[in-house]
Amino acid sequence: MASMFVCSCRAVTDRTVDAAIASGAATIPEVIDRCGAGSRCGGCWPELERLLELHEAEQAQALQRAVA
Repeated sequence: MASMFVCSCRAVTDRTVDAAIASGAATIPEVIDRCGAGSRCGGCWPELERLLELHEAEQAQALQRAVA
């Protein structure tokens, strides 16, 4: 799967954001600290929120599978 730019101001791809989230970033300020995405104009914040929510949902599903 090809990566795409999430933050064009800082040229940060979805893969870089995913790696920041996987390493513990759980909020936009934490994503900014880890990879710089969202640190300039904020236009990518909706996509950052979507990626954070997607990761959270995947984690919840994994936890449900582990418990079941």
